[in-house]
Amino acid sequence: MDDNRQAFREAMSRWATGVTVVGAAHDGRTAGMVASSFTSVSADPPTVLVAVSLRSRTLPVIEASGAFAVSILSSAQDQAFRVFAGITGEVPDRFAAAGDDIWSLETGSPILAGSLAWFDCRLVTSFPGATSHVILVGEVLASGVHADPGTEPLLYFARSTRRLGDT
Repeated sequence: MDDNRQAFREAMSRWATGVTVVGAAHDGRTAGMVASSFTSVSADPPTVLVAVSLRSRTLPVIEASGAFAVSILSSAQDQAFRVFAGITGEVPDRFAAAGDDIWSLETGSPILAGSLAWFDCRLVTSFPGATSHVILVGEVLASGVHADPGTEPLLYFARSTRRLGDT
């Protein structure tokens, strides 16, 4: 890896972000991945975007189904993070291995029941994200909050998960 890319990766590791799991389902198959590149685009209509690696096994499922769901992880979902990030190794069904109940709404995309908040989205469009990623834009068909207001988010900083107040 060249020096500029390494310096970029190191600098970006200092950007604290929440942790999300993006999931999709099509023809009885589910797929999911961790995504830290997630943000709102608009409130009218409710729209979000997420960046997905072109090598991801989740991308073809999103494209085939035309939908995806985003679960914002709580501080209690570190195990789910590890499963969906591939840290625990490859498993045949990440949703089954995550240790959380799964449910779905209008699009059929899987949502982690213990998450802080969730978004059920219809894929609207996509854009190239350099040579390694694609930026997906989804119209939010439904969203909600699961946890009580005192539940804290799972954060990612300096290449590890954190909780609010960690030093």
